[in-house]
Order: sequence, then C-alpha cells, then structure tokens
Amino acid sequence: MSEVDVFKALADPTRLMILECIKNGERCICEIIPYTGKSQPNVSQHLKVMKHAGIINERKDGIRIMIRVSSEDIFKIIDQVKRLKVNP
Repeated sequence: MSEVDVFKALADPTRLMILECIKNGERCICEIIPYTGKSQPNVSQHLKVMKHAGIINERKDGIRIMIRVSSEDIFKIIDQVKRLKVNP
C-alpha cells in the first residue's frame, strides 16, 4: 500500500459512500450493496480497490463477508479534506 493508492481509493464517490456505511462499525456486504444502490459486482470492485489500498479489512462470518475499516484514522483524513476551502 502506498499513499497514492489510498488517495486514489478515496477519490471515488461510491467508495466514500461505502466508508460512510461502515463508519459506525462492521457491516456485511449484503448491507453495503443496498446502501450504495450499486450492483454487487460494482461494489465488489470498489471493495477490492479499498482492500488493496489497506483502507478496509474483511472477514468471513459463516457465509457472510464482513467489512470494516482498518483504521479509524481514515475518517480523520476525510473530515480534513471536507474542511478544505478550495477555490476552483
């Protein structure tokens, strides 16, 4: 994982939506898919990018795959970016 991978992973609205979904704790992929309104293959691709970047972890719970952030610090980064005042 590199810093570039992390920033690339955070540069997508669907990935930010997924992170918002798991902000308060671990969630099953079956809960994340309807939250995003995207298809299962689409969500799986986004999760793959975030897993490669080290942003999320997953574990199996029976037949369910549970997703959680690897570090709560990711939300600090997102909050900092939200506070930036960028003039286009």
